[in-house]
This record gives sequence, C-alpha cells and structure tokens, in this order.
Amino acid sequence: MASSSTRKRGSKAYWPRVRAKKTHAIVNSWASKDVKDTNMLGFPAFKVGMTSVGLIDNFSHTLTKGTEVNVPVTILECPPVKVLSVKVLAADDYGNLQIVKEVSSQVKDKNLSRKLDIAKKAPKIPTVEEVIAFAKEAGAEDVRIKIATTPGLTTMGRKKPDVMELGVSGSIEEQITFAISKLGQEVKASEVLKAGELMDSHGITIGKGHQGAVKRFGVKLTSHKSEKKRRHAGNVGAWTPSRVLTTIPLPGQHGYHERTEWNKWILKISDNIEEINNSKGFRGYGEVRGEYILVKGSVQGPSQRMVTLVKACRPNKRYPKVAPELTYINK
Repeated sequence: MASSSTRKRGSKAYWPRVRAKKTHAIVNSWASKDVKDTNMLGFPAFKVGMTSVGLIDNFSHTLTKGTEVNVPVTILECPPVKVLSVKVLAADDYGNLQIVKEVSSQVKDKNLSRKLDIAKKAPKIPTVEEVIAFAKEAGAEDVRIKIATTPGLTTMGRKKPDVMELGVSGSIEEQITFAISKLGQEVKASEVLKAGELMDSHGITIGKGHQGAVKRFGVKLTSHKSEKKRRHAGNVGAWTPSRVLTTIPLPGQHGYHERTEWNKWILKISDNIEEINNSKGFRGYGEVRGEYILVKGSVQGPSQRMVTLVKACRPNKRYPKVAPELTYINK
C-alpha cells in the first residue's frame, strides 16, 4: 500500500500559540543602521478599518504599470504622542542593554496620571553636553525615547494612554541631542513617517478564544463513522515516545497573538479628515479626528487596537520609494 503524504497542519513559525501579555506589541529590534536622518524609528497608531482607493500603479515590473488600479487599504489614525523621558542604555557583563541614565520631564496630563505616578515638582533636566559626557563614560550603546499615546483625542472613548519605548536613529551624540530636544513635547506622525516608506507592523491579532484543532490548525474532519469525535486530530502520536509532541494539533488559544507583518507600504499621510470620513463613521470606531495613514493591504488586529509602525528591518527593494498618485478614496 502506498504511503500517504499530507502537509503538516499548523505552522511552527507561530509557536507557542499563547495570549499576548499586553494589548500592544513589544518591539525588540530597530532598523537604525539603514536610516540616515536622526529621528524616531517608529510611531503608534490606532486601527480604524479598511477601505479601497484608486491609484496609478508606479511599479516598474507589473503588467498594470501606469494604469489605474483599485487597491485595498487600511486606515490608521495617528494622534500625537508625548515624550516623557529619554533613556540611555549600556550593555552589562552578559551583553544585555540596561538603563544607565534616564532624563525625565514633567508632563501635566490628567489622563496620564492614571497610568504613571507624576512627580509634583518638575525634575531638573541636565544639558545635552552633560548627558553626552555621561554616556561616553558609561559606554552607552543606544538611546530610547519613552512616549505616551493620546487616545483621548480620538472617538474611541478611551482616555488611559499607553506607555511604550521607541528607538532613535543616528550616533549616540545625535540620538541624545534629538531626544532631549523633544523632551516634554508632542510629536506628530507626519514628523516621523513619510508617504512611500516601507514599515513593519507590530500588533496583536484578533482574539478568538479557546478553539478546537479544526479551526486552530485546519485539521480535516474525520468520517461520520468515527467512534469518538469528528472535529479532532485522529492520531495524537505513536506509542514511542510515550508523550504528545508539540507538533500535534490540539485545542488551545487561537488569536490574540503578538505578530509582525513586514513591509507595509504607506500610501498617504494627511490631516484632511473630510476626504476620509463618511456620514455614518467607521464601524466599531467612529470618525477620524486627526492625522491618519493609508497603508496598502491589511494590518493585524481589530478596529481600535494599537499598531506600532516601525522602519522596515528588511525592506523590499522592488517597492518604489515614491508614493503613487491616488485618484479617489472610497468612503
């Protein structure tokens, strides 16, 4: 009898399939080497929904080059962020980056006090020269900016901000000079992101709860004459080894995983909300009030969930560096 060959159900690339620890993704690496200008390497945004746009295809290798095509896009609202502190990082004896100095500012925000303990007195901010001298003495390797989002400026109904860290490009001196110049200020998305750039999307997928093996891994249904169940894995392993391997499709958590999608193409950044809002608003979100981004294709997560856009770590060279001309936006 010929041996049957079937592809393995489920991808080991997404393992373990557990719930994310936070509602926003944690970015561990930043593409600082390929960025020439000194600036923030990422920006948080809130997913509004999806629509479609018409654009003039400016790819050099496609059959539709120079013609108008319809493309699905994701709308992300990007309210400004507030810079809370600057962290100088240095490697310890084990090679892990640790905070050796943190320069904080006093940001008076009623909503931010729900998340952090804000000092009553404004801290003394050292000069740029003092921080650079300390960084050189401590052997600093990187600088991070601690920011807080402003969801209260949107129509989601949320007020409590999310606090996260963003990387900075450039040398240590350039990073410290730029970060301290932005301390205590608000930064807009248009100051960090540009149309035509490729970004990596870090976010949390849609949660579907505890699901069985059929929905979780796409296992084929067993025969209707099966002795036990239809929606389960028919064989969970051999007698030896006498344990269930991790490659066996079993029930468990499905969705609400921290995932990264590479090379998301920014088609447009604008604050003209009249060309994007419709009379009814977006389902599950409402209307867009501030700056928004149109990203080609889909982005992980449901509406209202925060997505962190980061400079592409491995950009696709086939993408044009100039954003295409948009002919219309479907409301």
